[in-house]
Amino acid sequence: MEYAKITIKQTSSFLSLLQSDTIFGNFAWGMRFVYGEKRLMNLLEDFKANPFIIFSDGFNKGYLPKPLLMPYLPKDNEIKLAKKIKKSSFLKKEILFENVDNLSDEKIFNILKSEIKNSLKKVDSIQITQKNSVNRLTNSVKEGLYSIKEDFSLKEIEIYFAYQNISKDEIVEVFNYISKKGFGKDKSTGKGKFTFKIDWEFKEKKYFTQKRGKFLSLSHTFYNPKNMLLYYGKTITKFPKAGGIYAFSRPYKNPCIMYIPGSTFIAENYIIGDAEDRVYNLSNHYQNGFGIGIFFDGE
Repeated sequence: MEYAKITIKQTSSFLSLLQSDTIFGNFAWGMRFVYGEKRLMNLLEDFKANPFIIFSDGFNKGYLPKPLLMPYLPKDNEIKLAKKIKKSSFLKKEILFENVDNLSDEKIFNILKSEIKNSLKKVDSIQITQKNSVNRLTNSVKEGLYSIKEDFSLKEIEIYFAYQNISKDEIVEVFNYISKKGFGKDKSTGKGKFTFKIDWEFKEKKYFTQKRGKFLSLSHTFYNPKNMLLYYGKTITKFPKAGGIYAFSRPYKNPCIMYIPGSTFIAENYIIGDAEDRVYNLSNHYQNGFGIGIFFDGE
């Protein structure tokens, strides 16, 4: 597979998180609308064995998930500092790349001690918006409000992806479509708009293709013992929804358990995880739990 990086710049607020499986779902529907259902079905025909595109999550420019490793036991006088560092889920990617041959939780801890103000600084771009509840039968406003979370940061976000059996022109055109149509929830009201640029020869590519002893996942992944062995990880239960023409007629999928980015594994392949067709009861509809990541050595 080939690797590339897309950098997107938000031009409106987002209501959906840029998680790998959600990005794939938006891309697949974009492929269908731009190039037709037949083209998408051809790409999905052997998807479990040969996925045509796999995404990482979206990360703030210059950052990657902090790897879950054998925990460092802080000294007594470091307990308060360790609690602050533990709350950080991301690292400057230079820290990862500079230590990719000897990475450990202790090393990350010591680096963050000297950079704690910058590395752990949080910019809260998530705002709670109050909305009126509407009775869809009478088309009138009901008493009471409900809340939604909106990301107003308008920041640059980096997404890495691997691809095969699909052209660069197709990828660009599909992202053109998504950027104008909108990503995720409430795109019909102007949410999820962005501009983008794709770097086909990004400088970090070598860390995705040079094998080392361990694998840092950058995606939400299904566990697949055929191509991955858990080192340290964390799972969440996702409640995914269908998009496209099924967003209103049959939106609900079955809940599923996935490993979050930052989880670490022992892996021989460049691609880990799996795709599940049991999450949604329609043929050729997959919940994409394949993942890409960075190889590293260390504890």
